Amino acid sequence: MRLRLGTRGSDLAVTQSNTVAEALRAAGHEVDIVIVRTRGDKERGSLTALAGLGVFAAELRTALLEGECDLAVHSYKDLPVAGVPGLVVAAVPEREDPRDALCARDGLALAELSTGSRIGTGSPRRVAQLRALRPDCEFVDIRGNVGTRLARVAPGDLDAVVLATAGLNRLGLAGAITEHLEILPAPGQGALAVECRSDDDATREALAVLEHPATRAAADAERAVLAELGGGCAAPIGARAEADGGILVLQAGVFAADGVSSVTEHATFEAADAVGAGRGLARRLLEDGAAAITRLDESRESRLAEFHDDASLWGVEPLDGLTVLVPRPSGPLSEALQDAGATVWCEPVQRIVALSTRLDALPAADWVAITSASTVGVLRDLGWRIPEGTRIAAVGPATARALEDDGYRVDLVPGANSSAEDLLAAWPEGTGSVLVPGSARSRPVLTVGLRERGWEARALPIYTTEPVEHTGSLVLAWNRREIDAVLVTSGSVAEVIDSSLGWPEDIMVVALGRPSGQVLERLGVPAAVAETQDAAGVLAAFKHLLATRRHEGEK
Repeated sequence: MRLRLGTRGSDLAVTQSNTVAEALRAAGHEVDIVIVRTRGDKERGSLTALAGLGVFAAELRTALLEGECDLAVHSYKDLPVAGVPGLVVAAVPEREDPRDALCARDGLALAELSTGSRIGTGSPRRVAQLRALRPDCEFVDIRGNVGTRLARVAPGDLDAVVLATAGLNRLGLAGAITEHLEILPAPGQGALAVECRSDDDATREALAVLEHPATRAAADAERAVLAELGGGCAAPIGARAEADGGILVLQAGVFAADGVSSVTEHATFEAADAVGAGRGLARRLLEDGAAAITRLDESRESRLAEFHDDASLWGVEPLDGLTVLVPRPSGPLSEALQDAGATVWCEPVQRIVALSTRLDALPAADWVAITSASTVGVLRDLGWRIPEGTRIAAVGPATARALEDDGYRVDLVPGANSSAEDLLAAWPEGTGSVLVPGSARSRPVLTVGLRERGWEARALPIYTTEPVEHTGSLVLAWNRREIDAVLVTSGSVAEVIDSSLGWPEDIMVVALGRPSGQVLERLGVPAAVAETQDAAGVLAAFKHLLATRRHEGEK
């Protein structure tokens, strides 16, 4: 198979890409290296819509989406945690050394540098941790490629710089390292992500030979910490997972910029539960006060001007001018849309109605599976508690947080996709009884699947949903086409909108997860599906829709 591998033109990017190309050639494929450079005003609209991407990944991903190349190689730490609709990380090769490295004058270690020494790094994470070790040193914000940074060490204007060991090793510059630093690296540091179009089955199959499962699990766990914390690109967050057989040991931390305060946690888990473990560890960091010591959503001023000819296109908020209906009360998702520049209309289109039941308490079972955050609230309203000793499964992070807020310990969370299929796939082998309280309108996917695997699974309907009468202002705005887009938060919401409001021909629709997307597909409503049911996933889906609209408008 002949493959076009897109890469940036820097020495490190080309070196990383050549490593992947050689592995693919060894597997019998022909690989052409395609240098993706800044393209001035050509097709800038689609780039603007991808403004949430890391600056090092933006043009490569645009080139992939536009068919200019078949795959791209990224430093995994540079990829935002939210994926891009239409693209998939098809392979994660074996990881290089994830540690940070000190490159100092005269072969000195960190402890040997004199008071007042100037240390260069562009990473707030590194500064925060190093300042705790050497508060007497001066930390200088630097940019540029590896060679440019190393050149600033004496006889330049700096006494040392801090760089990723992996990059130095790949460039054959390991001799410049004077000490490997035992600080927490960036999530995914040292790992590569090989990305292609999600619908390109042939390329995905070809890339499978590159996959290193232990590295994938470690990177997934580390990046899940970042995703759950909502970490911005300048937030001082570190994480490292190390494999020990089929077990991963994960350590993560959040650090104050002044180096005085920090919060760290660690966990041991099976590699198959990497994402759930990472998110669980992040929630423990938050419980320990991580949000109080630093701004977790901190982002630095855009550096896109360094990489793109027309940086002005990146200066506007990505959703400016868009009016979005969010059919639920205001919360993190609506706030994220507002922060991205959208005008948000929050108005529920349905309400939860608890069902009368003759039971005095939740029946006993070995497991209780909770498939929505709404179920947690209804259990609370009924005065029911999940009995002590019962193992608890949550369909996704939002449901897990709702359970934890009510004082429960969650034993199983499959990941960020939040679907019954994901929970079933993550369910452990064994037998026993499982109770699934929830909506009377829920699909029987989980109970049927568990029964097929030998479990005694019972659905317990405890609530239903019914449409609410829409206010005149919403109906008027909808009919006047004053609402540009809608976030469909569940399949039942899709059905309510379909029956009571209808779908304007030009409205943009984002489905919050695959189950909502499946209902919309059944209704014949085109929609982008948020790959993760959090702010990052929703924003990425809206940006993808805008990119598609702009690209179609340019034809």
